[in-house]
Amino acid sequence: EKSKGVCAIPLGCLEMHGQHLPVGTDILKASYILREASKREPVCIFPDFTFGDVQGHTRHRGGIRLTVELEQRLLTELCDEIARNGFKKILLVNSHGGNVPFLSNFIRSCSYSKKDYVVIFHRLKLASPYVLTDRLKENGREYFAELNDNDIEVLRDFTEKKKKFGHAGFAETAIMLGTYPELVRMDKIHAVDGLSRERTRHLMDVGIQSIKYGWAANYPNGYAGHAPEGYNERIGKATVRVMVEDLIKVLNIVKNDDEMLKWNDEFNNSWL
Repeated sequence: EKSKGVCAIPLGCLEMHGQHLPVGTDILKASYILREASKREPVCIFPDFTFGDVQGHTRHRGGIRLTVELEQRLLTELCDEIARNGFKKILLVNSHGGNVPFLSNFIRSCSYSKKDYVVIFHRLKLASPYVLTDRLKENGREYFAELNDNDIEVLRDFTEKKKKFGHAGFAETAIMLGTYPELVRMDKIHAVDGLSRERTRHLMDVGIQSIKYGWAANYPNGYAGHAPEGYNERIGKATVRVMVEDLIKVLNIVKNDDEMLKWNDEFNNSWL
């Protein structure tokens, strides 16, 4: 009753995240943030969907890659079972960029047959230094009571110098510092380089995006962006709080929206 029939599944993957973050970063952060958000906006949380779609990381230890066909079949049957147990709104909370194509196709596949439930997915938006500085401007200094003046300068230095962030960079490092700091090795943030090799730039410049192993060719170290210098647990806690607050809004909207179920009924009734 408290969940209003909503069951949420955290999704991630196992893959290398530089030399300073654990291979389970994506599923760890999705699961943690969803659990924290559900404390204030209750939903049923299904066990972690750990093994996401990992492309191009077979060269690194720790990466676990399953076929897309197996992942889609597993997710299909899990959703059927969740619905059979009474949850008619299933929210996939994704924290791995590589899952987006797979999940988009999965959502489309749900329309190929009649179902008495709906599946939607939400990709967690990383609270990057740019997001944090924007929130600072919008809400004032008191919004980040957990940060000291030096932390604020670290954020401002990032934005003023227009540093880059991405896979295992500032945002993901912050999230892990704010959730599982014992798994972070800040002494290894410079162990490998995180800047793009630009090996596919000539293809991207003419609009060619889908290239086998393209991302791994540009970022062979499983690391994207500048090293997260100056980051600490205080910034991590602030980052996690912002992401939890954002997810609470998403959960609230999904719980209180009745239109998606009406559309689903209309779709089923109009089936030829």
